[in-house]
Parts: sequence; structure tokens; C-alpha cells
Amino acid sequence: MKNFDLENTEKISTGFKIPDNYFEQFEAKMMEKISVEKKTKVVSIFHRKQLIISSIAAILLIALAIPVYFNMANENNLDAITIENYLTQQNVGTTELTKHLTDEDIKTLESNLSLNTVNSDDVENYLSESENLEYYINE
Repeated sequence: MKNFDLENTEKISTGFKIPDNYFEQFEAKMMEKISVEKKTKVVSIFHRKQLIISSIAAILLIALAIPVYFNMANENNLDAITIENYLTQQNVGTTELTKHLTDEDIKTLESNLSLNTVNSDDVENYLSESENLEYYINE
């Protein structure tokens, strides 16, 4: 590597040049940039107060809504006896009930009742002892 002596060698230019009339135009260009008005955001003094009040209101609403929701969820669980009483009082027939059953409901009922496999003897005995055998056959 060559020895480099700053005092005896020629000066190296920096590579930077100042444009012509730069300092004469500098003040005018700077004033143009500064004179552009920027709209500042104004924040109300009461903004924080509104935020606190709305958050307290939201917490109170949630605190009141949770017990109401769970009470309503418990009230929707009706007993089978209550449903049977309602249907008998309203004179709802089996044809009206079967209109609302889907194929999946019917398959579920068949599997729950298991009429085809286990209890077929019990069903036959009940029907043979029943006075309304012709009604059940025609139904």
C-alpha cells in the first residue's frame, strides 16, 4: 500500500458543488415551505372525560346484561310435561306435528324408540291389548 501524506499531495475535491445563486434563492425557497399552513388537530379538554364516562357506561351495561342473559337461558329449558300440557290444551294433532319434522328428526326418533329391534314384542302386546287397535292401524 502506498504511503499517503496529506501535506505534500494535491488536494482532493469533495465532489460536492453548490448550485449557482443557491444562497441568494435559499431564503425565498425556505419562506415558501414555512408559509404553507398546516391545520393542527384540536383536542377538546373534555375528551378524556367523555371517554371515561362512556367506558363506565359500557361496563355497567355488560354487568346488567350478563345476568339477564343467563336467566333467559335457564327459562328456555322447558320440561316435557309442560310441552305435553301445552299441546293437549291447544288441540295440536299428530299431523300438524309431523309437518314440522325433518328426515333427521324422524331417524333420531326411530333410533331412540328402537321400534324395529328390541321392543317389537312390547309394542305388539300393547297394541293387542288396546281398544283402539283399528285407529292405530289406520293412523
